[in-house]
Amino acid sequence: MNNFIYSIPTTAYFGKGQIKVLGETIKAHGGSRVLLAYGGGSIKKNGIYDAIIEQFEKAGLAHVELSGIQPNPRIESAEEGIELYCKNNCDFILAVAGGSTLDACKAIAAGVKYDGPVGDLFVGESGLSDIRAAAPLATILTMAGTGSEMDMGAVITVGEDHKKKVLMHPLVNPRFSILDPEYTYTVLEYHSMAGVADILCHLMEQYFTPDVGAKVQDRMNEGVMKVVLEDAPKILANPKDYDARANIMWASSMALAGFQFLIGKPTSPFPLHGMGHELSSRYDMTQGVTLALLTPAWMRHTMSAAPEHLPLFARFARNVLDIHEEDDAKAAEEAVRQLQEFYSAIKMPANLREAGVKEEDLEIIAGKAVENGNLGILSPIGKVEVLQILRTAFIG
Repeated sequence: MNNFIYSIPTTAYFGKGQIKVLGETIKAHGGSRVLLAYGGGSIKKNGIYDAIIEQFEKAGLAHVELSGIQPNPRIESAEEGIELYCKNNCDFILAVAGGSTLDACKAIAAGVKYDGPVGDLFVGESGLSDIRAAAPLATILTMAGTGSEMDMGAVITVGEDHKKKVLMHPLVNPRFSILDPEYTYTVLEYHSMAGVADILCHLMEQYFTPDVGAKVQDRMNEGVMKVVLEDAPKILANPKDYDARANIMWASSMALAGFQFLIGKPTSPFPLHGMGHELSSRYDMTQGVTLALLTPAWMRHTMSAAPEHLPLFARFARNVLDIHEEDDAKAAEEAVRQLQEFYSAIKMPANLREAGVKEEDLEIIAGKAVENGNLGILSPIGKVEVLQILRTAFIG
């Protein structure tokens, strides 16, 4: 196992009714005038907004609002938030929604402390941003999936070509996150299941790395993956299954909490996210959907291109999917087949064609995916390899 430093500065308030800590906890972090950011306004229909305002009033907090942050957030939302924050002399940011709003607010938090354009702070798919200070930020999660509530990263769409870029720095970790599983009851089935696919991919991309004996990380990861596979169908059967919602929400947070399942292991840009970002930016697809479509194709490509890593995929088959097959290649292939069945069971599209991707766009997407360098860690993935994976995923 490689050396590492591990730190999670975010405090999680998990469970029913944790909104009760909101006002006083913001004050404890020095907040008095809050930029309240949210998406399309569903929080005003499900009661979360009223609960937040009640907390603000009890704690004597002033606030201004930034609404309408869209999925796959664009840099313009961050720029609008920066202007609103500074114009109203805010000193705290509260993001209420899923990962898109949380990511936009991380960009706002960094941007209000930076003299130049916030776009200067974005990098490609890896590396730390040049952030020297950030405004304090907290989150109230309303949709599980991206893990942004407990990590230091954000993905923002920048420019006319809709390129997704990354903001990454410990200073944009939320100070605290309120995680109430009941707040996810009203999330549409499609988005709930796309979130599940996103969680599973975060776990898998930290799991499928060269084996350096990081057994604690890998065994913990296997346990979380098993829970995701077991509990996602329960949410489909009953959207108000509290325990299933709680397990999925906590799995989302744990998957990227300080990148805990990657510590002590070799690191690289997440290859599936690198490819998925280009699909979601070009077609405005939900990120988790792109990952569900790409994962089986990437697994098969890697198993063929780097057969020396077959034991990793066979271990996944045996320890996560309970596949009893002694031959590594057969076990790994059965794992891919069962994973495809799982994605089908949670109602993900069968292939890129079904999801609306045009075959003539595949080569362009492949080129854009590697603009900042090759992807992958088990085998090199350049434009040729990305195109192969996309073509496989196009067929299904």
